[in-house]
Amino acid sequence: MKRITTHTLTVFILVLLAFPALAGTRDDCITKCKEAAEFIKSRGIDAAIKEIGNKDGRFVWNEGVSYVFLMNMKAKMLAHPHKPELTQAESLYETTDINGKQLFKDMIETAKKGKGWTKYVWPVPGMGVNKPKYTFIYRVSGTDYFIGAGFYVMAPGEYY
Repeated sequence: MKRITTHTLTVFILVLLAFPALAGTRDDCITKCKEAAEFIKSRGIDAAIKEIGNKDGRFVWNEGVSYVFLMNMKAKMLAHPHKPELTQAESLYETTDINGKQLFKDMIETAKKGKGWTKYVWPVPGMGVNKPKYTFIYRVSGTDYFIGAGFYVMAPGEYY
């Protein structure tokens, strides 16, 4: 009985310790999206595309696993620090994740509301695996642009 109680208490403490880290990641995504939107307004779209597309820039953090990307409402990727090849497509609207979800279509629907969260499966940078990802979408007011930044859902014991 004592062993079960100790185990349960240990798991509970670990969950409590992990929750603030998750919340911080959410907050970081929201903050970085808003910073990127302000960057667009103050420095212009060309400077924003260059900075957001820079894998060593100010909009990439958490050892490169967390990052901001920039799209327009026609599902054109304008800047992505880890997958610049996505900017070559005219539209990613019909693109699906490994489960068949039209993730960019979902992002546009969220951007139409101004802001919100989406969930899909996406490759984790530098790890060679796909994981569920929650992404905050933030519409840049008065423009045809939106910003996204997300975090991956990892198994217990995984770092990110």
